Formats: sequence, C-alpha cells, structure tokens
Amino acid sequence: MNRGCKLAAAVAACLVGAVAGAGSAPAAEQGHNAADLAACNWATPDGARGIAGFDASRGTASTARGGRQREPVMSTDAEIDGPVPAVPANFSATVPVYVHVIRKGTTVADGNVPDSQIQQQITVLNQTFNGVRGGADTNFNFVLRGIDRTTNEAWFTMSPNTSQERAAKRALHRGGPDALNIYTTEGGGFLGWAYFPKDVAGSNGRQYIDGIVIAAGSLPGGSIPNYNLGFTATHETGHWIGLYHTFQNGCSAVGDRIDDTPRQRYPTSGCPEGQDSCPEPGLDPIHNYMDYSYDACYEEFTDDQAERMQQQWLAYRAG
Repeated sequence: MNRGCKLAAAVAACLVGAVAGAGSAPAAEQGHNAADLAACNWATPDGARGIAGFDASRGTASTARGGRQREPVMSTDAEIDGPVPAVPANFSATVPVYVHVIRKGTTVADGNVPDSQIQQQITVLNQTFNGVRGGADTNFNFVLRGIDRTTNEAWFTMSPNTSQERAAKRALHRGGPDALNIYTTEGGGFLGWAYFPKDVAGSNGRQYIDGIVIAAGSLPGGSIPNYNLGFTATHETGHWIGLYHTFQNGCSAVGDRIDDTPRQRYPTSGCPEGQDSCPEPGLDPIHNYMDYSYDACYEEFTDDQAERMQQQWLAYRAG
C-alpha cells in the first residue's frame, strides 16, 4: 500500500493511505491518464472499516470539473459478518424513499429543487436498478414516501463526518434500515457520498447517519455538466446496499468481490471505450454504475452485483 502517493497532474492529487482498522480509496473524475494513475497504488487494504470511517485529514479525492470531487476519501469494509444469507429465487425488495431537500434559499440555484425533479430521480433509480438501460434486473424497487424541505445554509454546505451532517441527519432521518434517505445539498464539494449497510447496522448508535447525500445539481436535468442524468444517486445507492467500486483493490485478485466485473486499476474518466488497465482478461467495466464514468456512459449492474446487493439487503436491511 502506498502512503501519501501524489500525482503530479495539474488538476488533482491522489492519496492512498492505510492505518490500523481504516483504509482509504481515492476518488477520481477526470484529468488523469493511465501513466499518471499507475504511479499510485489504487488498491485498498482488505478488511478495513467501512465508509463511515471517513477522515478528512487523510487526503482528498481527485478534482472533477469545476473543482468538484466525486466522493470523499472512504474506507473499505462492507463484508458480511457471519454466514452470507441465501437469496431466494423470488427475491424482491421495495425500498421506501424519503427525500430531504436542504437549501439555502427558495431558488433552484439555492438548492430548492422542484418535486418534479425528485420524481424524475426516483424514476431513474427504478430504471437503473431494474435493467432498463441494460445489465441485470436487481429486483430492487424504489417508492417515494415523502419530501421535506429545510432552509439551513450550514446544512446545505455540510461535509461528511461533520457536526453539520450529524445535526441535519438527527433532525431529518426517517424510517428504519430498509428506508433510503436521500439528502440533496450543495454536496460539500463532492457529487455525493454514502454509508455501507454494515456501518449503521445493529446498536452502534449511528443509525441516524444512514442514507446518501447527493449534490442537487446531479439530479436529472441538474446543473453539473456530465453528471446530471441522476446516476450519482444510483452510484451512491449501490454503496448504500453494499457494493464497492469496480476499481476496488485495483488489479488484485480480491478486487471488488464481484466475479463478473473485470479487474480495474483506477477510476474511469469520461467514457474511454476499450480502456484496459489490468493485465488480466476483460476490458475495464466503464459502463458499470460503480465506476466513475460520465453519467451518459453508465449502463449496468451485473448479475453478481445484483446477488451481492440482495445478500447485503437480507443481512443488514431487510425487516
């Protein structure tokens, strides 16, 4: 594991670190080529703690267009403790969704996204998780149960693992572990972030932190170029149900714990057809929702990703 490995690329730097009980995976959007990224070890330590272990002092994610980063530096343990549940052939899950619009004013530019845009986002979640664009039908269905609006500038600009995030979520979180809470904000400089189901399971006292946070401009028809088709929510919801990035652990045999996603050394920028970053068979899965491609490049979850999500759901989120 490289510690403090920095790219010389003008637009970004990567930092890959490992400390006892917490490993990190840098997020990258664009501005890097294969030679740049090969200079850093994108692998993360197997068995480290989960996304809730974000530590802002340990480095930054790579910079996306306009200075926005894809995700915070995250740690990496989402593995099920104990036996993995058997998934029944007729598996289906209906996920209640609560959308919390956090804004600093009354205009769309202030984060006050309209109900119509939220409805479009729910449609996108159902299309992407049900294989409408391609790939596997994961048998997860999302039903909007409520929308609330809060004017609070400190919450609107909140970052991960801060007092502002904790205060906002303590006040707004609804439902149990099976309920997806979506918080739309400025994004804290990121497109979004999420928490693995393992991190909020049981009696650890942090169930309120569960859910996903997404930049309001990433919703369908939003203001963030290349990332405004609503697939940031799909990507973060993939984490929320227990998926790693496709580039998890780089070219190692462990990878993302998914057999039908080819190994991938580093996050994708844009939509580079034919990208092949590892010597093992298979092109990089740049069309997978768990890579870092442009929204227009995304098309699929795989069958094995669907099975992993179903296992994670039964282990941590099912009632």
